[in-house]
Amino acid sequence: MNELDEEIRAALKAEDSEVLSRFSSESSLPTMLVELYQGRRRWINLSATIVTFAVFAVQIWCAFQFFAAETTQAWIGWATGFLTLFLWVVMMKIWFWLELLRNSVTREVKRLELQVALLNQSVNGN
Repeated sequence: MNELDEEIRAALKAEDSEVLSRFSSESSLPTMLVELYQGRRRWINLSATIVTFAVFAVQIWCAFQFFAAETTQAWIGWATGFLTLFLWVVMMKIWFWLELLRNSVTREVKRLELQVALLNQSVNGN
């Protein structure tokens, strides 16, 4: 924590600090992954996961076929298929990491909204 965080926490009332303490801990990676499948976009994430695993299985099949191939043309074809599917899997992994980042940024914005609401409430006098 930096000094600004400590000053903000010191300025908050006890009850406000209690509310913010629920939101202060960063989620672990497994928790963040579970949250991907609980939001509004859960069906997109679930179908993307299924498709990614299917593409990965076909990618492994292409690798086995590459080593079983006997001609140079077959090697090139199976290697091209493997690399194309590899790129697909990498792009999907990047997409999932971006989804995790989007959820994290959304959580931080909500945390800031809560702090602004609490500050507005304290300034206007309750």
